[in-house]
Amino acid sequence: MRLCICICTCERPVGLARLLKALDQQRLGSLAETALRILIIDNGRSRAAVPVVEAYRATGRFPVTYAREETRGLAAVRNRSLAEASAAGADWVALIDDDEFPDRDWLHNLLETALAAGVAACVGPVVPFFDRVPPAWAAAGGFFAKRLPVRDGYVEDGYTANALLDLRVIRALGLSFDMRFNTMGGEDTFFFRALMLAGHRIAWAETAVVYDSIPTHRMRVRWLLARWYRSGSVEAYLGRLRPETVGGRLANAGRGFVRLGGGLLRLGIAGLSLRPATLIGGGYTLCRGAGLLAAVIGLSYREYHPSRYR
Repeated sequence: MRLCICICTCERPVGLARLLKALDQQRLGSLAETALRILIIDNGRSRAAVPVVEAYRATGRFPVTYAREETRGLAAVRNRSLAEASAAGADWVALIDDDEFPDRDWLHNLLETALAAGVAACVGPVVPFFDRVPPAWAAAGGFFAKRLPVRDGYVEDGYTANALLDLRVIRALGLSFDMRFNTMGGEDTFFFRALMLAGHRIAWAETAVVYDSIPTHRMRVRWLLARWYRSGSVEAYLGRLRPETVGGRLANAGRGFVRLGGGLLRLGIAGLSLRPATLIGGGYTLCRGAGLLAAVIGLSYREYHPSRYR
């Protein structure tokens, strides 16, 4: 069995160096060290990642492959990582980003969970690691953690922030990350949904923990509201009807207005608590509703457009 750890990077040399250091500290259990390769796909304009990669190549524990993807955007760079891993002969790919770093037993626990469950995909929790002491509301609200509802060890969604994929299944199905979400984000949501629609299940690895570095500029209410608004835009594509059709627009308008109403109600109730975290959380439903309604008239928030990417 051969496994590639795929890292998508974009102008974060410090984060990339921290991630590589953490990967060198992995406890692999029964997984053979010779079975692993690190694959780094650079989507930045500069070559800031190159010195980091070369330093790791000279002293690091695992072999590393570096490639550049000139098309900017998340779907493009993730598709390139799957293509490069396939060319390297990988059976499995572990996905993690350059602003994250894993627990020492991350990879072992992720793979053991997938093999025990007999699934083509497995995801685990993402815990926020604040770069400085966060505002009280940010810690209390749990807004920066990534977890999914678990039922009998399985989940109904997935993300690329902490995931393992059976590349043999992905190749057989012809799955790729949808370029419609290249600069919007949400390409991983659509990818895992397609995998489930093809009849596959996604296991949850509770002990395969990844830490997500939260910089100061993200510890703002405005950033959260924009992220929630964008998630509403992505949701518009997940219905049964295509969002650009009349039926799709009507369905998204209906869902959007329902969410707006529910969001306003949540905000009103939250306002009675006088707790900032509760009040901010009340904006979640409201912003998702606004994102759905924006999609009805063809608008979307391109969070990963090159003009604002990271």
